[in-house]
Order: sequence, then C-alpha cells, then structure tokens
Amino acid sequence: MKWLFRLLGIKSSIEKKKDRLILIQKNAFNAQRNGDLRLAGKYLLEAEILETKILEEMEENNERR
Repeated sequence: MKWLFRLLGIKSSIEKKKDRLILIQKNAFNAQRNGDLRLAGKYLLEAEILETKILEEMEENNERR
C-alpha cells in the first residue's frame, strides 16, 4: 500500500515534517555559509524543535501498534 501512496504523492505527516526539516537544514547551512550566523541559529533552533516533534510522533505511532 505504501508504494501506491508514493506513486500518488501522498505523504504521511511524518514524511512531510522530514521534508520540511531537510529544507530548514539547507537554509541554515546556506545562511551560515553566507556569514549570517543569527539567521543560521534561528533555522537550527527551528530544525531542532521539528526534530523533537518528529521523534514524538514516531514514538506515538509505535505505541499504537
């Protein structure tokens, strides 16, 4: 069934959050590379919060099974 969801482009909330996390980490890298450490720190903080949410949601899904 997962292959069908991938084919249609349907993502779970965890997959959506992981995609958002990758984008935020890239933005943090680019900001740091350009010398804007304040913006990079903001992105890294946002990434850390999102990572925590992903882990909590994964734990909830494992408890339900």
